[in-house]
Amino acid sequence: MALNLDRSLQLNSTQNTPLRNKRTRQLLQREDTLNLSPILNETSLFKNLNDTTLKQVLDESSVLVNTGNAGDGLNEAFFEIIQTSRPSDVLDTLARLGQVCCDSLELVEPWNRYNVHNYWLAEEANTWKLLHCLYADSIMEHPDSIESLITEPTLSQQTLVDALFQSDAELRLLQLLVDWLEATAAYQEEATITSAPVIGNNVHWSNTLHQLLIGSTLFNKERNKAMVTSMDPDAPRRQKKSIHSDDQKDDNDLCKRIFTEVRCGKFKEAVSLCINAGQAWRGAVLQGWILLHYLPRDDPNAPLEISGNPSRDLWKWCALNIANNASENIHYRATLGILCGHLTSTIPACQGNWEDLLWAHLRVQIEMRVDRFLHEHHLTVDANTTTSDVMDLLQSELQTEILSLQQIFNAVKSLMDGKKESHYQTCQRYLMLGQIRAIMQDSLVWLESAEERFIRFLAHLILILRQMGKDPQHDIGDKILEKYVTQLIDKLVDGSIECPELIAYYTSTVPVARQILLYAELMDHIQKSEYREGVVSAGLNAGIDVAASSRVAIKRAITDIQQGYGNLDLTFTQTTAVEKDKTLITKVISSLEWLSLIENQLQEALWLSNAMIRTFIFIGNTDAALACIVSINEMFPGFINKIVPTSAELREHLCLKAYLEALESFATWYRHFISGQPKDVEPLPSDASFSDKVHYEQRCAQVEQQKARWSNAILHQSRHTKNLLYNVLLFPGGWLQDENDCDISQNFTEEEKQERIKQLETLRRLCIPEVVILILKILQSNEDIDNHKEALKLSNLIAAENRCLYKVFTKSKLIEVLDRIKESSLLLLEKGLDMFGYEVNDE
Repeated sequence: MALNLDRSLQLNSTQNTPLRNKRTRQLLQREDTLNLSPILNETSLFKNLNDTTLKQVLDESSVLVNTGNAGDGLNEAFFEIIQTSRPSDVLDTLARLGQVCCDSLELVEPWNRYNVHNYWLAEEANTWKLLHCLYADSIMEHPDSIESLITEPTLSQQTLVDALFQSDAELRLLQLLVDWLEATAAYQEEATITSAPVIGNNVHWSNTLHQLLIGSTLFNKERNKAMVTSMDPDAPRRQKKSIHSDDQKDDNDLCKRIFTEVRCGKFKEAVSLCINAGQAWRGAVLQGWILLHYLPRDDPNAPLEISGNPSRDLWKWCALNIANNASENIHYRATLGILCGHLTSTIPACQGNWEDLLWAHLRVQIEMRVDRFLHEHHLTVDANTTTSDVMDLLQSELQTEILSLQQIFNAVKSLMDGKKESHYQTCQRYLMLGQIRAIMQDSLVWLESAEERFIRFLAHLILILRQMGKDPQHDIGDKILEKYVTQLIDKLVDGSIECPELIAYYTSTVPVARQILLYAELMDHIQKSEYREGVVSAGLNAGIDVAASSRVAIKRAITDIQQGYGNLDLTFTQTTAVEKDKTLITKVISSLEWLSLIENQLQEALWLSNAMIRTFIFIGNTDAALACIVSINEMFPGFINKIVPTSAELREHLCLKAYLEALESFATWYRHFISGQPKDVEPLPSDASFSDKVHYEQRCAQVEQQKARWSNAILHQSRHTKNLLYNVLLFPGGWLQDENDCDISQNFTEEEKQERIKQLETLRRLCIPEVVILILKILQSNEDIDNHKEALKLSNLIAAENRCLYKVFTKSKLIEVLDRIKESSLLLLEKGLDMFGYEVNDE
């Protein structure tokens, strides 16, 4: 951006750079801006900006009770801003981030906005504004050297320093930081509005004047002999007397307010305060530091008009004496000290505040560098009234050395009275120094201990730096973003989510592998079905592999079964344990719903439901396994006709379904067999009456009828149950023997496939012997010879080489089965048959 060299340059401006302010001998001339004004003044970011640097205002407001609600809703507000941000809109994004922080702060009562509870929000707003300033200056074009700007043999101080600021990047940075500190201070001062206004009556020391006018009259018998007898500003020092105590208090308040205005970059307001208080002489003193400049003339013959002070160095000499005078007001000394470049007199007024100390050091450095520059170009400055000897003497009195920005921060730290920088201030320091890598390194520590709001700030800082192309350590940035996403997920309550798009967007900013895991974590938190479709839609729109995340979420649920279900707290009551079971099982089974909301996920859903069922079988909860079967049919109606018949997942599903249906049928048979059999009628006593005997016979007949019905029902149930159990043993191709591994889903790792094969083999070893034993229990539940013959035939089925069922039997299980078969053989022998149930031929 080209700079207008015709505009005035004002050294030590408290709101504008030395290149920007034009003042004449009139006290309140209009200010023009130059150089940094596009950064600080032309955006909404700084139009309503303030930060009362006077720390006592903060301390006073911090004791108030109401802490306000600063920061509420910033997650959503930041999301609305950042999701629409583009690399070409970085400045606008930074301005909006800073403004939304200010807007949130303004929801709090003015006296609470900058107390200890809410000051973090002001610091965050200031950090976004700082980054806005630094980035705006970095993308502007500046001259490479000052020689290209000095085109005349003699120039005014203003024009010469104007060229210096345009060409010296380091000096321009210092002034940029000063402008930022003053702008943020101004916003704070305006936002709090806690200090009492200085009453302007255009008469200075009115109480002293009143005492002098009434003299020693009747109304002033007790006249203070130590009070001044003249009203000129030098009277107290010349006469070594004091002014009225009320005037002294007003003077102290005025000096404090003047320093506040200067600190807030409001030099014009500071001068106006002096005039309104009737102390125009003090306002004139404040303007002695202005650089000499010639105002442009339309007519060359017109009288020459100037702005600034031709005797600026002489003014500095006088101002330095006041700044060094310990008897002067501390804030008045600080004001003149900062204008003339005397750091020692300014530091006491900063009260150990980081921002104030940094501002003072930067201002003094700018003043010193400009003075040395003017000294070096003494002959180039037209109409310079100060000799080089006087300038050398003045520099020796100021005793200021050029410091780098890092040295300035070191000096500020030494004056902080042991107080540490806040995390925001540390970030601000690194940004000023251009040390982005240091922010990344410190973030690794902050992630472990920082508050949630600071993690949010870091996450958005990373996103902005990436848009700028300034993220030197991408892996650390990813960790910060992951931490923020995890933080958002952990804040969800009641298994619901109002804005899934927010979490989905930030999840999409991390590497793909981490996206899948983070979104799976979100899915694990969402238990209410009505919110799940929104989560899936938001993830798909954000470019996340939602299907992969769903698979991970379901796998985690299966792991929860193994870790949580089987290890209930023994101190719980049985009812509590059952409820805990029910809650966990419902959560696990319902996790399959994620895949039902995504297209073309049937095969994966079958794979995972089978894994879930296997796990339920392992822990002995067949009811949960059956519930899982039912859920799959509800989530994917008619799925059997939609999947390839040779699919390994479909075959396994049918195997497991056959087994579970057989177990359920056996449980029904057993329940009816044990508890459903009608009980015999108790026998009558020997002395029973005739009517009792009749009733007894009727009851016996009814019981016999009930027994007949029961026997018939048990017979049908046992046949049905045996058929289902035999379906497991005679399952085509072998129960849980996978013949179609080539058709298995490719969305699972080789390790997972091998684990599945091991589980299938384990289930065969567990379940097939169990099914054989259940069949034997049914067959041996009565003394029916055909049933016991069938029990003997089971041994042929087990030993047959076409199915090789005997291979899945352990030695102990095989012995148990043979013992049961032996019982049937013994019963047949008792019935007069041979051991295999055939009639014995005596011949």
